Amino acid sequence: MNKESTRKVDLNHLAFYRAWLQGFEVRDAANRYLSPEIDIREAKTALAWIREALVRAARRQGKLGYARLLRIQIPNQSKDASTPSSAIPSFEEFYEDRNSGGFYSESELLELYLAEYPDAGSESPKEKRVKRLIERQLEAIQWATNYLATAPMPSDSVVEWFDEPMAVRLIMVEIRTLGDLADRIRAKGYRWWAGIRQLGEVQGKRIVQWLTQHEATLGPLGDQALSPIRKQDAESLVRPPETAIMPMESFAPPSSLDGAHGENRALSRSRIQAQNDHQAVMAWLAARARNANTKRSYRREAERLILWGVLERGKALSSLDIEDGTAYRDWLAGLGRTPPDAWSWRIPQDKWIGRRCTPRWSQDWRPFEGGLSLRSQQQTHTILKAMFEWLVKVRYLDSNPWDGVAKPAQETPDASPDIELTHALTRGQWAFLMEYLAGLPENERTARLRFVLPFGYATGLRLSELVDARTGRLYSKPMRNGLGVRWMLKVLGKGQKWRAVPMPSSVMDVLKGYLVWRGLDPTPAENPPETPLIGPLRGESVESLSPSTLYKALKGFFDEAAVELRERGHMEDAAKMAQATTHWLRHTRGSHSAENMPLNLVQRLLGHTSLTTTSIYTSADDEALYEAMEKELKSGNT
Repeated sequence: MNKESTRKVDLNHLAFYRAWLQGFEVRDAANRYLSPEIDIREAKTALAWIREALVRAARRQGKLGYARLLRIQIPNQSKDASTPSSAIPSFEEFYEDRNSGGFYSESELLELYLAEYPDAGSESPKEKRVKRLIERQLEAIQWATNYLATAPMPSDSVVEWFDEPMAVRLIMVEIRTLGDLADRIRAKGYRWWAGIRQLGEVQGKRIVQWLTQHEATLGPLGDQALSPIRKQDAESLVRPPETAIMPMESFAPPSSLDGAHGENRALSRSRIQAQNDHQAVMAWLAARARNANTKRSYRREAERLILWGVLERGKALSSLDIEDGTAYRDWLAGLGRTPPDAWSWRIPQDKWIGRRCTPRWSQDWRPFEGGLSLRSQQQTHTILKAMFEWLVKVRYLDSNPWDGVAKPAQETPDASPDIELTHALTRGQWAFLMEYLAGLPENERTARLRFVLPFGYATGLRLSELVDARTGRLYSKPMRNGLGVRWMLKVLGKGQKWRAVPMPSSVMDVLKGYLVWRGLDPTPAENPPETPLIGPLRGESVESLSPSTLYKALKGFFDEAAVELRERGHMEDAAKMAQATTHWLRHTRGSHSAENMPLNLVQRLLGHTSLTTTSIYTSADDEALYEAMEKELKSGNT
């Protein structure tokens, strides 16, 4: 059976075939009816399987004459040279060219046409036979349209609409139907194809264009699928209002739960203009969030509480009391770590939890990425208590219920704490990563990775600190005990606190080469001081990267390295590499430094406020214990 025998045909396919039959070049017909910039080989392949589909349809309906007719190859049509060799225009083209002002009648134009092109009306016997054959084939295609053409449906398999290699690529990532495909695109937007092997931007755009042609049956994909996010205005990225688990800007609570008449609203005149809870939270963010990272953190906590209060508790933010605060604390402690059959809350846990870095405009967005650690639960308590305290001070609320809620003090009994630091790469895994990176092809992406990875590993900077690094914050000092200089980078960390981080000579050398790749001066000081150390690729933002862009770039690289490890047979290392994220670079630096460096210096490097936080990297002794035990057992002295 022909590989394409299971593929379905729609009206665009038939229009493409009909246009080619009538004299359009294959590429022009494909660009018009299939997809712009389609590969010529793919277009010619499409002609072949569309013809076979037409022939099968004729046979199934008993139209054997049509079947034989459609199998006949029209002279010159199988070659990409179907346009006439002469330069004689059609009468329709002549008519449009000469009669733009409506000066001539049609009969007058026909006389002018034949006078100027006397050979236009003459056809050889062969040309007449070909013309008649084309007309009969067009008649057969018109008949077959009623029996063959179908509209794609969400339940259709991808095998029915795409060639075998493309269908296999999609099925490998669990995209089995057109509905699955459309859902992925709606969730991930323009770059939906990222992470699918051998599928790039050009093919991704073509698939989106084809799906868009069939919105009537497959549904709209949304503006996010049609162009990169950087080219879209902010309003188009906001989801329509709905009373569901949605981002705060799209969440539409019932009017009775918007906080306009909250039970804890202050009776005295408020010092802010907020009429409801959403407006009050926005006023708090504007007044108290001093930078983008703080605003994002504060908004996240307020957003989660508003959603939980309305959807789970049935209360507005300004109606929550001490009992509600206690319930929210306990709910957070159990979220993501309670067996489903033991979950006692109304909304299932999986409705609240989604994948990290899912865009807020995506239908897959969720307010949580998993269960919160004790430290994160305590931070939530601190932020919410501060928010309510501010709302009381500005007289929007009467009292702060979080004053009566105890701060989370210990993990829940069913939680399994990490005894060892697991979110760090071993020295062997890091060495493999550098080896794999060295073997990548020379291009813009590789050049950036060859700087970012050593930079992040050497400095242990947080994700937000990496993208915030600028050439103007680099400075050098003479070495105290020898010649030469040491390079340092000023870093603005948590709590708006500055610290100086060493930039080893090896990292500075890579930076200079990377600056040249970007068309900049290799000497950092010769570039504008606001030049980001990590630059965008073509197609990304013209300014510095957003944290999410860098996160996805590194996450994609770790996933690729995991595939390579798996192919080499290192399954456990591959599993760990597949879990790695940008923050693992920071933990890896802390873990490796703690092996040889005093803990107070590691604390200073990483910008930890407390030495207790830094002490998590001292668990390397566990490996020494393991190796000693292995050696003891192998020696037989047990």
